[in-house]
Amino acid sequence: MLTRASGLALLVAFVLSLCPRLLWAQSGTSGGNPPATPNSKETPRVKATDSIVVGAHLTPEEIEDGKINDVYQPLYHWKQSTDCSKIIELCETTIIPMAENSKFEETKNKFLFLANRDVAGCELRTGKYAEAEQRYRKLFDYIPVWPGITDSDYPQNFREIGTALLMQGRWKDAEEPLEKSIKIFDEQIDNAMHSDSDFVRNEQSKNLKMSEAQARNLLGAAYFRDSRQAEAMEMLEKAYQEAIQSSATPAMIQQIIESGRTAAKLIGDAAAQEKWGARTTQQEKSQP
Repeated sequence: MLTRASGLALLVAFVLSLCPRLLWAQSGTSGGNPPATPNSKETPRVKATDSIVVGAHLTPEEIEDGKINDVYQPLYHWKQSTDCSKIIELCETTIIPMAENSKFEETKNKFLFLANRDVAGCELRTGKYAEAEQRYRKLFDYIPVWPGITDSDYPQNFREIGTALLMQGRWKDAEEPLEKSIKIFDEQIDNAMHSDSDFVRNEQSKNLKMSEAQARNLLGAAYFRDSRQAEAMEMLEKAYQEAIQSSATPAMIQQIIESGRTAAKLIGDAAAQEKWGARTTQQEKSQP
């Protein structure tokens, strides 16, 4: 049986093993694609400076949105190299002030959301967990306007708050936002599965399940540290199944498997250790 000291050390290692890939991972509009134009999250934006003729057809809001978006563009390159010093400087000295001065609510809230989320990601990555938590909470001021509470960024933001709390060692506090994240993901997945769109039913629902699997993985850690071992193992099982169903990346699936193996070892469950160990072997064989 584990001593209190050794058990705590393993628990800490278990929790921290869940978080590294989430420290920088963002989704939605903070990925490789530029932010969308006002009133359309899918239509590619034409630069306001492309031509005088094009400019004549742009609304004042689209022109202002374009100006801020042009300044935002370097972040895509810097996020690939995780250059947090440049990201924070551009966001705090230029993008956030420009957004705060915007006369248009959607443009203002969009870039305040995007820039503050980028800074929060850097704070999380660089160990400023309390600062990241507060900044993620601030994003709820912007989300109702852009991208909207029906967007996957809404439950993902609860997940990031849970991550920040876990990294602070606030296991119990992390449970509420992670449970909230999963509840909203469940609702969004159900809506997607009943959509008339093949793309939404198939691709979008998979993306939602993948994001929910990450939240379940983290909630499993929180439950485990809160001495809710049975619920933790159940949550990790759901995370694994959801990751498989959503065709998640091999790295993400392996991360969940490692969580399950660690938890099974901690509680001394031989059957669970065998199950998660077999999944490790199966995952390794599936790699090219």
